[in-house]
Parts: sequence; C-alpha cells; structure tokens
Amino acid sequence: MLFPRSHAWTLRQRWFIAGAIVAGVVVFSAIVYSYERYYRGPDDSFFVGTWRGELECLGEYRTGYHFKSDHTYEERHMLGDEESWAPAGKWYAGGDFVYLRHRLDDASGPYDRLEIWHIDSMTPNEVRMHYEALHGTFKRAE
Repeated sequence: MLFPRSHAWTLRQRWFIAGAIVAGVVVFSAIVYSYERYYRGPDDSFFVGTWRGELECLGEYRTGYHFKSDHTYEERHMLGDEESWAPAGKWYAGGDFVYLRHRLDDASGPYDRLEIWHIDSMTPNEVRMHYEALHGTFKRAE
C-alpha cells in the first residue's frame, strides 16, 4: 500500500492551510477591487448629456447626440445653419462600446438598426470613437 487512506494533519499544518486559504481570498479580493476602482471605464452615466462632434471621413460633417438618463437619445440634424433634434431611439454604454438602437420612422414602432460605436479614447469632456468607417470626435456641450 503506497498511499494511506487517511492522514493525520498536525495542528500547525491545519493552521497553515487555513491561513493560506484566507490569504488567497484577501489577495484575490484586493486584485478585483483594484481593477474595479482604477482600471474599469466609467459607467453609462458618464455619457448622459449633450455631445457634439465631427465625423472625419465625411469631411467636417457635424453631428450630435443628446443622451438622456432613461436611455433614450436624440440625434442632431443640421439643415444649413439651423439645427434640429429628433428622437432617435435607445442607447446603452458598456465596456469599450456605445450601443445605439435606432427607431423606424414611427416613434412608437419597433427598433430597426443597431450601431455599435467602439470607444478609442476618452477624457471627461471628449470622446473619440468609431463605427465601421466613421471616425468621430465628440465633445461635451455646455
């Protein structure tokens, strides 16, 4: 018989095992807390408000979004020098992405198209992001 079926752990070995388990849980908790506190991006409340910017590939095409706290948003349309805001759909921000779900022409109808904007960089007042071939820089409006 190579391996005994039971092993009598000494009191010192039991304390060492229990201490190693407790230390492991504490270290793991510290790593998770550090990531959540310092490295995870801001939550979706960061985007609430009005953002105006330009889409680079369309040649100085100005656009804007007004993100509301109930996760609906309006999109800015430019007609000459006059701007108008129109309800556009729902939004969600999570991780490195902003998801925009556009409505059909009827404001009470179902959602039609999903745009997933990838956030390239962000500061408290500026967000650079892209969607397919569209690259935009959006600044928080006062």
